Amino acid sequence: MSYYLSHFTGQSALKLSVGQVWTLNVILIGVLVTCFVTDWRRGKILNVVTFPAMLAGILINGVFGSNNGQGGTGFIWALLGWAVGMGIQWVPFMLGFAKAGDVKLLAAVGALKGWAFCLFGFLYGAIAFSLLLPWLAKKGELRGVVQNIKTYAQVAVATQAAPEAPTPTVKRHLPWGPGLVVGFFIALLLESLLGKPVWFF
Repeated sequence: MSYYLSHFTGQSALKLSVGQVWTLNVILIGVLVTCFVTDWRRGKILNVVTFPAMLAGILINGVFGSNNGQGGTGFIWALLGWAVGMGIQWVPFMLGFAKAGDVKLLAAVGALKGWAFCLFGFLYGAIAFSLLLPWLAKKGELRGVVQNIKTYAQVAVATQAAPEAPTPTVKRHLPWGPGLVVGFFIALLLESLLGKPVWFF
């Protein structure tokens, strides 16, 4: 496990060539642009985009890793990225702060680009999304989310157990997807310039 935790990108972990890295990057860019448009216009991130992207990430990284003498490392690396992507967006989804499409977008990005790219892209996206919070609060969009979190915490304290996730009370769409897309483009830019999606390691 330490091997996977010590490598940030597919290029370094799987010894991918520049062409192989950009094959994945082109797929990623297509997914991100499509998800930005559909989520901004329709409030949806489509399964027809995210599920094929997940599969492509696992298969392509697996094949590239095998061709580069890494054996099954590519498959494991992509599955780890998929799991991290799914996991870090699961709690916001269960609290009604994100939609299922947002979870699947994270999983797809993780499968394509690995756990660290997905994690740091998510953090950049959270920062981008936070810039919208004053506007969303003014519109009253955050009241339901705050109430969900408060209710969940109160029930957990009272029962000393993890309660079932509350029913989402947000009735209108929160544009979380576009914020994530911006974050992933920031991570991609950093990876292109620095060879990794962060600048502080």
